[in-house]
This record gives sequence, structure tokens and C-alpha cells, in this order.
Amino acid sequence: MLRPRCRAAMTLLALCLGVAVAVLPHGLQAQEMESIQVRGRVTDATGAAVPGHSVRLLKSRTIVNLGTFKKRDQNVEELSSATDAHGFFEFKFPLDKKFRHYYLRFYDPDDFDLIKYRLPADKDISSKARKARAVQADVILELQPGWPEVEALIRQYGPGTQRAQILRALGLPSRRVPQSPGREVWEYDAAGIAYLIEGEKVVETRRDHGARRSGVDGAAVPVSDAATNPQEGDGR
Repeated sequence: MLRPRCRAAMTLLALCLGVAVAVLPHGLQAQEMESIQVRGRVTDATGAAVPGHSVRLLKSRTIVNLGTFKKRDQNVEELSSATDAHGFFEFKFPLDKKFRHYYLRFYDPDDFDLIKYRLPADKDISSKARKARAVQADVILELQPGWPEVEALIRQYGPGTQRAQILRALGLPSRRVPQSPGREVWEYDAAGIAYLIEGEKVVETRRDHGARRSGVDGAAVPVSDAATNPQEGDGR
């Protein structure tokens, strides 16, 4: 039989353990909301800063349906940011322990310059995020193989010409087909569009309305020639 003093000690110990159990979930919750610092810089292959470039933070996890044991991946965009005038970016995000994987994506399908740059690979920051460490992520955007030729032709024609605007929007044509003297057709197979050009002016636009230009993120991006303002059906 326990003495009164022993019973009192055990009661006090149980109360202490009860308090500890009550406090522990709150402590874990505070840890889960810890903020992670991310900073870096985006430059091109020449070392020049790339201002206004999109930087997106995504988190990912695998969810298992206990009824069917089927798995599905869930990807969520946590936040998006952009580089400053010198190519730098910096932000913080709360660590969500429900998501195991975090990665940075250095493009947005709505504004990525696919004519000039190759699509950059995602940067996995999961390990540092799970350890609540600051992340330094510098990225170099590699130029498309055909960009030097595109850039040279734009300089040759002049940036304000329709030829230059087509090149900047769609890149090099699949084919350049000569017509009568001074006229040629620029065909873009992936875009389903062709331009009949005379001198520096687009005189006709021919479209394959069933074709679409393949964009980043696996999206199909309709081709727009608003920048060139060619006249459709004005061929001679």
C-alpha cells in the first residue's frame, strides 16, 4: 500500500505529464509554421541579369486512398514572385509538414520567352526546406540554339518591321518558300500559320485553324499575330 507522500508524488508526476502532452501539439504546430527564406538571382548565359522573370514555389505530396489503395500526386503552387531590375529575388514561405517535396519553377507559361530561352529545369529544395534551412537558388537561363540567328535577322530587318516581329513571336520559320521576285512565304508548321511577305510587308496570312502552338507546362497556346497586324486575304 502506497504511503500518502508517494501517492502525492505520483499524482504530481501525472499532472506534469498531462501538461507536457497538452503543450506538445502546440509546439509542433509552431514548428510546422516556421518560415523558410529563399533568395537567388536569374541571369542569362552571358551573365546579364534577367529582370521581371517569374519565380514560382510549388509543393508536392502523394495521397493514398485507404479504401482503394490508389495513389495520386497533389501539386500546389504556394506562391509566385519575380526578379527585380538586377535579376534578384527573395521571399519567405511557411513550412507545411503535410507536404514532403518543395521545388522552384523558373518560368510561367503565360510570360516565358520560349523563343530566346530554353525551358529551365525545376530546382528541388525539399531537403533544405525540411531542415528549415535558408535556400540560395541561382539560375542561368540557357539560350535557344536558334536564338543567335533570330537576333541577327531582327537586327538586319529592324526591330519595328513585321518580319522582325514575326521572328520575335514565333522564331525561325520551318520553311522560307520563294514566290515571284521580292515575295516569299514563311511557313510555321507547329503554329499552323504561314505569312506571304513582299518586301518588308506581310500581304497575306494563311492559317490552319486546327493547329496550335505547343507551349510550356504542356499547355496548347493559340498563336496570335497581333504584333504583326498582317492583312488576311490580301494576297495578289
